[in-house]
Amino acid sequence: MSLFIFFKDLLSRFKSSDKNAKNVFDHYFFDLKYYLNKDASVEHFAHLLNCKSEKLDKIAITYYGNEFDLLINENRYKHFLSEFESPFNTNLSIESIIKFSGFESNEDFVEYVKEMQENVNKY
Repeated sequence: MSLFIFFKDLLSRFKSSDKNAKNVFDHYFFDLKYYLNKDASVEHFAHLLNCKSEKLDKIAITYYGNEFDLLINENRYKHFLSEFESPFNTNLSIESIIKFSGFESNEDFVEYVKEMQENVNKY
């Protein structure tokens, strides 16, 4: 019976740890807008959170349906759209909004949009 309790406790700690990891992920990635960081990558984020990049990819795929790098660009694009539509940014060029949204260059932005359109056209 004590072996059963041991494994039950171990399993509950594992599930709790996984949930805690997701909460930390969400806080830094979404609340603090990590994706706007120019150095944003799974390796960099793993270093910041002191965990393995595989764990971050697993969280991104399990909860958000995308690999980590795609999740970065997806949220950068959403941020771009909200900034582009904001009346406070009417005097800014599109290029500055693109860079403010975390994309390295206009070419990176256009490449992501093309990939997104290709994926939409596949389905």
